[in-house]
Amino acid sequence: MKKLQVFALILLMYLIGNAYVFYSWFPVVEGNVIFRIGYYVLAIIMTFSILGFYGLSKKIPTYIGGILYKVGTGWFMLVMYAVMLCLLKDVIMYFLEGKVYIDEVVQAQVLIGLTGSIALFGYLNYKNKRKVNLTIQVDKVLPKPLKIVMLSDLHLGYAIERKELQHWIALVNKEQADIVLIAGDVIDNSVAPLHYYALDQLLGKLTSRLGTYSCLGNHEYLAGISGSHHFLKEANIKVLQDEVLSIDEESIVLIGRDDKTNTHRKTLEQLVDGVDSSKVCILLDHQPYHLEEAAQCGIDLQLSGHTHRGQIWPISYITDYLFEQSHGYLKKQQTHYYVSSGIGIWGGRYRIGTKSEYVVITIEGK
Repeated sequence: MKKLQVFALILLMYLIGNAYVFYSWFPVVEGNVIFRIGYYVLAIIMTFSILGFYGLSKKIPTYIGGILYKVGTGWFMLVMYAVMLCLLKDVIMYFLEGKVYIDEVVQAQVLIGLTGSIALFGYLNYKNKRKVNLTIQVDKVLPKPLKIVMLSDLHLGYAIERKELQHWIALVNKEQADIVLIAGDVIDNSVAPLHYYALDQLLGKLTSRLGTYSCLGNHEYLAGISGSHHFLKEANIKVLQDEVLSIDEESIVLIGRDDKTNTHRKTLEQLVDGVDSSKVCILLDHQPYHLEEAAQCGIDLQLSGHTHRGQIWPISYITDYLFEQSHGYLKKQQTHYYVSSGIGIWGGRYRIGTKSEYVVITIEGK
């Protein structure tokens, strides 16, 4: 199916879902003309904010774009739960018909209350950043253990601004790591809000003994690869785009793959050609496809992100199906893998059935 057809189908389902939800909620305002008018306005704003953002974001001030983005993407995710609750209510009422009477206003109030409760839970769960501790041993000489703070999927931009990023930086700097590694998608969908909020200045405050390194993610391409490179450079983040770099007195080899978006990126086999296999090799590859390649190429540790593990249930079932490892630790042969669900999010600020995390990894040699 062509992309335009897929988009049209998703849009149609979204609009039908909104109509169904707001029709189901309507009894709460049915008896008051003023409330009805306000309800119609609210329904229009909630339904069409996401379309307004994507249609107008390049033509409107950044702060207005941020409002449209937060409202639009937040509701885009929440409406899925609202639809499920409305369907559940209709099924229950069908079987209770003629047996139990429940006022329609009460039904609508319960639906709204449950939807709001889901939103609150998802928001609080997202705000609660989990620290994941992981220690791995490699069968190679390492002068001393290497402490890594791994981040992925920050998605800085219209949804995630200065205050939130300041909190993340404090969490990372508290670890006093040897190195900070970012597995792609530092940027969300545009560099415009990053400059507006001067987020490069904040990112530049990340501290570690060896510095901060990142590979590219698909969202760096979505935001514009040239602008993304410029922003990351200003933020003092070294981008490895199909590059290999020896660090820490050449005891560590960092390998950064270009994102899968670039269909002409080098193969992993090409990248490691000539790499000293006696060194500890760490691979940054945003999208965790074909994990067996890292094991075949003698990589010691692969760090990936991208999946968010679906971000919200039941989308997590889809990512679990699509990826061999959609979240967490895995070992294949002598290669260790960690796929992060990300510290940030795309769109609505909810985590339901998943978590926002940062990962502290200690590599110990022989």
